[in-house]
Amino acid sequence: HSCFSNNVEQLEHPRVANAVSLCSVMRYLGIVALSLFHACRTDDAYSVVPPTGFVVEGDNFWKDGELFTLRSGNLHYFRVPRAYYRDRIQRMKALGLNSVSIYVAWNYHEEVEGQITRMEEITEFLEIAKAEEMLVLFRPGPYICAEWEFGGLPAWLLWEDKAGIKLRTYEPTYIAAVDNWLNALFSTVSKYSYAKGGPIALLQIENEFGSFGNCRNNTDDAKYMKHLLDLATSHFGREVVYTTVDGGEGKRPAELEQGSPFKGDARVLATVDGRCSDVECALRFEGQKLFNTPGKSPKMWSELWVGWFTAWRDSHPANVSASQVRNWVRSIVDANASFSLYMAHGGTSFGFWSGANAWWGHYCPDITSYDYSAPISEGGDHNVGLDGGDLFSAVQDAIALNHGPPTFPEPKAIEKVAYGQVRLTESAFLFENLENLISCDKVVPEHVTRLPSFEELRHHYGFVLYSFDGDIDARHLSITAEEAHDRVQFFVDDAEVGVAYRATCPTEVFLPSGHSMKVLVENMGRINYGKGIYDYKGFLGAPPAPGQWRAQCLPLSPSQVQALPFSDDAREAPGPIFRRGQLLVSGGPTDTFLDM
Repeated sequence: HSCFSNNVEQLEHPRVANAVSLCSVMRYLGIVALSLFHACRTDDAYSVVPPTGFVVEGDNFWKDGELFTLRSGNLHYFRVPRAYYRDRIQRMKALGLNSVSIYVAWNYHEEVEGQITRMEEITEFLEIAKAEEMLVLFRPGPYICAEWEFGGLPAWLLWEDKAGIKLRTYEPTYIAAVDNWLNALFSTVSKYSYAKGGPIALLQIENEFGSFGNCRNNTDDAKYMKHLLDLATSHFGREVVYTTVDGGEGKRPAELEQGSPFKGDARVLATVDGRCSDVECALRFEGQKLFNTPGKSPKMWSELWVGWFTAWRDSHPANVSASQVRNWVRSIVDANASFSLYMAHGGTSFGFWSGANAWWGHYCPDITSYDYSAPISEGGDHNVGLDGGDLFSAVQDAIALNHGPPTFPEPKAIEKVAYGQVRLTESAFLFENLENLISCDKVVPEHVTRLPSFEELRHHYGFVLYSFDGDIDARHLSITAEEAHDRVQFFVDDAEVGVAYRATCPTEVFLPSGHSMKVLVENMGRINYGKGIYDYKGFLGAPPAPGQWRAQCLPLSPSQVQALPFSDDAREAPGPIFRRGQLLVSGGPTDTFLDM
């Protein structure tokens, strides 16, 4: 720590003048002392760095009075079994990272409006991050994207009692729901701020808002972002660094002015994301510096995309080469910038939690695996790049060139065992077990122009079964992408006669004559990115046959399916079938893979 000898009369900043005067007095008195602060220079002034806390001064991050470069990676606690929180964080430390970035998925915690659950998963994760001495970039949304169902927004926002709601802007119905959720979340986690001894050093306001709204031209969008900042500061005060992130999508990245109303506001640091080459990094950091308050703009790439996600019907899993990843990370490290890998470890979208995109009007639902071609694979191993290279080593080596090798040893590989073939010898038939599976049962009035959606039935995920008992005349149906949300199976007399999939519609389905009809619709994930997030589910067209229809909700929760009366019945009954087999484990259970 040092005292500057510059002439006091040349300094305009009063805090710095006092600091230098104190140094002069100490020298005059012959006192040998260790100063309790840094004085750092910006382009036009000096400012004082406090001895404790996490702050921004002189276009740098400072942690407890020392210069600090944030080397972070994204890790979603809701995509990782709780038993592996510590393991995955320790692998990130061995990668050369000193911080972890986490989204919070609102819908994961408030599936039923007003009933907030699973908060202990967040606090446990934060406790482990603290114990492992990893700082946290906390990203509470309320929208997170993340290739997660509805971008983290709860499905009940689209229910009829919230008709007219406008998402991700300042609109009373939406804001009331957001306030209830974020006040509950912040009340739980504010004690984990770095200033209070916890790991949360940075808190992000919304997420890539410039790719959806426009703070420059829309006063409600700007008001929304300012409201979120006010809400966060009412709980955290000035104990964390507040950030926004924008930029990386498409050939024309979103401008910072679209995503943030905080230009020149010292309270909020605007950051960027995307992939990084030497030239692009320099241009984006220059734009970041022009937007932020002078002296308050450390280079920060909040999402350095080192992989990508995979959608159903893709010809192969998304993957990148180790050489590409090494170059991207090297570019950001050479720029002496802070960064967060997206992803460091991807994990798994369990259950019905995977989201979807709508690229150029085409619906693209994401697969369950969120491996993301991250350096730490879905199973916790070194991932392999498209060129056969080691993605973990590629990132580790690129970081080490400027920051030295990691000091934390990599945990030993997690044991995995092949348990052999599992024979599925027991069966339960969907159409014979509806009474054990339905959570709603609604008679649809005759002469309706459209069957009820999931949202009108107050049903979130899984399936809806529409059924009709009566004579069916043979005919052709032409199913559009606007009607099929998302995968629709047609049954006549319980025999499947056709499938319409939103991503490949329009689709022609021939209905033979019969005496009953069923339409089974799967929600494959609400759109999580862009203006298409108002993504209602179900068969959104007119009833395929005139008459009295019935709609039944099938959430297919694990407890429901496990409780079904499975039997050794080997017959091939019509309709979908659940199969069950026995997995024999000798000794303690270990990780394994399913090959189906």
